[in-house]
Amino acid sequence: MKKTTIIASLAVLASAAVLATFALGGAGKFGDVRANVEPKEYSVTFNESNTTVEQVGDHYAIYATTPRGAKVGVVGYDKSDASFTFKGTHFRSLQLFDPDDSVLTGHAFEFSHITGFAISFSGDFGDDMVFIANGGDTMIEEIVSGAPHTGLSFAPEDCPMFYTGDRVNVSSLKIWYSC
Repeated sequence: MKKTTIIASLAVLASAAVLATFALGGAGKFGDVRANVEPKEYSVTFNESNTTVEQVGDHYAIYATTPRGAKVGVVGYDKSDASFTFKGTHFRSLQLFDPDDSVLTGHAFEFSHITGFAISFSGDFGDDMVFIANGGDTMIEEIVSGAPHTGLSFAPEDCPMFYTGDRVNVSSLKIWYSC
């Protein structure tokens, strides 16, 4: 009698374990191991040799191909009263998002999550280059040429961009991002 009770109890426990596995993991997920991992961070550098610049209306689509083969881009915004120069093009601000989702369309994707940047530039200026996001609520002032700024978290809706009141020539822009 004890043997029958023990075997029946073990059968009930095994059935409950199988049902719990399917209930928690979903049908067809038995044996699927999941881990909570941080998103992998990547980087891409826009420079003279690997970057394409195309005029789109009064703006520029500036894009490069990542090591994984995706085309990503930034926007040289507004040709009037230009402060920035990159690859012979002149524009007012360097935006790390696509305003109105119209400049990069057909050329490249905008970054979905930026985690850092380093911009290399030269020019006749003081400490006037700034990084702005969130409508000015986030501001990194006195950007030093080539100095990395990491540990950030910006999405396109944060409208991250560079602005300067002086004239600068950008030689490269490295962006760290995660997917």
